[in-house]
Amino acid sequence: MVFVDAFGPRQLERFGSRLAYLGHRKQLEGVLGYTSGALPTVLTGAEPAVHGRMCLFSEHRPGEAHLLAPLRWMGLLPRVLHERRRFRALVERWLAFRHGLSGYVALHKVPPEHFRWLDLPEREDLFEAPAIGGAPTFLSRAREAGLSVYASPWRVAEPARWRGALETLGRSRPDLAFLYCAELDAILHREGNHGPSAEDAMDRIAARVASARERLADDGSELTTFVVGDHGMADIRSTIDPRPTLGALSALRVFVDSTMLRCWGASQDLARARSLIERRGWPGKWLDRDDLREAKAPTGDGRYGDALFLLDEGVMFAPSFLGGAAAGMHGYDLRAASCFAGLASDRPLPATCRALSDLAPLVTKSLGLTN
Repeated sequence: MVFVDAFGPRQLERFGSRLAYLGHRKQLEGVLGYTSGALPTVLTGAEPAVHGRMCLFSEHRPGEAHLLAPLRWMGLLPRVLHERRRFRALVERWLAFRHGLSGYVALHKVPPEHFRWLDLPEREDLFEAPAIGGAPTFLSRAREAGLSVYASPWRVAEPARWRGALETLGRSRPDLAFLYCAELDAILHREGNHGPSAEDAMDRIAARVASARERLADDGSELTTFVVGDHGMADIRSTIDPRPTLGALSALRVFVDSTMLRCWGASQDLARARSLIERRGWPGKWLDRDDLREAKAPTGDGRYGDALFLLDEGVMFAPSFLGGAAAGMHGYDLRAASCFAGLASDRPLPATCRALSDLAPLVTKSLGLTN
């Protein structure tokens, strides 16, 4: 199984004959949020409401270890320093070492004063974790069943990660190989869907997948291949600067993601925020707890917000707490084209495989594991 970040239906179509050896293809319904929620759904088959992941940052819960609170000290430094990528990378490495974090840690452009109430939901390596929010991954189920499993070390840079994977697969031929590819997502964020670098990336990805297949099957073993994404990518046509509005929302806790403004607070303050945003004429829609529940998002304790404003596809907040403007973005409504994921296989895909949550059961069945 190859997980390609930002491999949506549109990107799958663009791969064209490069993946001719994977003739069975589908688009899968995605999840609300970002890779933080989609990847756990791929691995577990559970909806975000079950595994509890949606965005990179959440609100800290009382009684839990507060990892980020000490980072408020960054606000004592000049902004030109504490927002530098190199400086934040150093802090990220210190934070991961200090607390033994093996998951994805990225501080982006989050204002230091917000660290007093924010948390990092992903603290463990998802490829090694036995479960995510209590939901077992198909990787852990295969390990528990005594099958040999290889999972890409996601922290390793892309070329070295693939070199190591291909060397390992040529030696050991595991029962299950889970390979991770991130470069397409980075390119599409930077250049959009029509940039020149994506073609070269697709050539590399297709060649690497083909090489992995050759190594796994060169002893005559039966092989099943899945190449799947977590979402697609939308070209950005306009941006919104949220800063003039944030001052009027001081009664709330607010986090500005790239495509959503998440709010925590009393119902009357949330109602005022909704009215204000509607008067501003932002393109998008307000989602309250009921809307989030209908979207199968984690809503039990309000960890990701009591309500949020979700921008229309093709619009993004810039600047946001995650950075500036980009050429491509994802994280929109469930019906938006960029919210669907692509799936390609060398085996027929059952009609029941319609969403990201249907993939893990298909993988476990392919491995001969019963639910």
